[in-house]
This record gives sequence, structure tokens and C-alpha cells, in this order.
Amino acid sequence: MIINHGVRGSTPTCNINTSFYGGATPCVEIVTNEAQIILDCGTGFSKVNFSNDLPSIILLSHFHHDHIQGLPFNQTLSKNLNKIFISTALFNKDKLKKTLITYFSPPFFPINFFNEFSNINFIDFKDLKKSFTNFNLESFKLNHPGEAFGYSLIINNKKFCYLLDNEFYDDQLSSLKDFCEGSNSIIWDGMYTEQELKSKKGWGHSSIEQGLKFAEETNLNNLIISHHSPNRTDQQLNDLSKKYLNYEIEFASENKDLKIWTD
Repeated sequence: MIINHGVRGSTPTCNINTSFYGGATPCVEIVTNEAQIILDCGTGFSKVNFSNDLPSIILLSHFHHDHIQGLPFNQTLSKNLNKIFISTALFNKDKLKKTLITYFSPPFFPINFFNEFSNINFIDFKDLKKSFTNFNLESFKLNHPGEAFGYSLIINNKKFCYLLDNEFYDDQLSSLKDFCEGSNSIIWDGMYTEQELKSKKGWGHSSIEQGLKFAEETNLNNLIISHHSPNRTDQQLNDLSKKYLNYEIEFASENKDLKIWTD
């Protein structure tokens, strides 16, 4: 099971014009027989229902506000009886812990959030990979201000890639193709259209059209466009969906199971 809990970029945008696709910032939940894996903790993280039957893993791509701002606002987090592992490929567990504690403690947050939990464990990414051997987890350095990492997960011969907050460029094509080789599904950063991207160079995001081209290069049959611009309305996303009706593409919407492991 793969569920998009947050599909919006930069800032939550919850109003009548974004209610169909959703306005929460990035969070993807993956549930396998071995673990519950959460990719990023935007405001969509509040909708994750933590499992008491499986270990839970939180993987952070980077630490911009829209990817961590939902972390303290999940009501089931405190009810979880199993260990919760937090990791990132960006740096080691000590810096990870220091970064999050700084962000979620005074003066930036009312309390020291992590003092409230005994079941949260910070773990180096390489050690996380060694701890869970029933699936294959890899990372890829993305092109984003301040750096960010994408992730891939392989289980039961199905591969899923998560590539939000990446400004795609031609020199990246070969290495990104290698990383994504054999993917059944890719979540792609499509915050901009190609026209919008012209004035957003260096902002750290890709275009929908670049995603389509990459999907053709890799023979991908399930491209999911996410990290929608906060200004992109449901009607505009519907219009884009109609425009690319003949392509193997979908625009991410919240609370929809992608079902790539049950096909």
C-alpha cells in the first residue's frame, strides 16, 4: 500500500479550490508486510495512522519547512507501542537529532517535542538499511538548495521511487536513470510547468514536462506528479490531466492508494 497524505509544495493550501487533490504538504506512507515507512513529514503527516503491529520508519528527504512541519501533529504518534525510527540520507543521526530538536523546541516550538517520547529512535541511514533486510532501500542525491535526497524501495520485485524537491537538469539524466531503473512507479516533482520553470531556475524544482520526458526515457508506465504549486487549483490540475490524457501519468491526490504492489 502506498498513500499520498500530502501532495502540495512549499505551503499548505487548503481551500475550496484545492479540496479535490488536497492542500497538505508532502507525506507518503508505504505499508509492507515488514514495516510502515513514511517519506517526509509535511502537514499530511497528521493523517498517518501509526501501526502497533509493524515497526515504523520515518525517512526525511531534507529539512525545509514543508517537509517537516507536520511532525508534532500526529495524534497516533504517542499511542504507538513499537519503535519509531527516524533517518535521513542527508547526514548522520547525531546531526539529524540536533536539527529536529532545535526546530521543535523553544523558541521555535512551545515545548521540547522529543522529550515527550521514549519510542523514537534516531538511526543512521546505512544502519537502517542493515536493520531491515526484507526490502531494498537506496538513496539518491537530488539537486535542491541546501541538498535533499530521493529514495527507492524494492520489495516483492516491485520498485518505487520518491523524487520530490529535485531540479532536474540534463547532466542528471544518466545517473537518475540508473537509480530509477526497473521502477514500477515514480513520484516526480512537478511543481512547475515548463513555462513557469523559466523564471524559477535555482528554486530546486522540476516541471511536469520534464517528468514526461524522463518517463519516456525510462519506459516508465506510472509517473505520479506531486509537490503541486500552492497556487495550482483543482481546475488547473484537471486541465493538465486532460492535456496529458494519452500519457501514462497521474496527478497525485491525497488519501489515494496507489496499489503498485497488488497489481
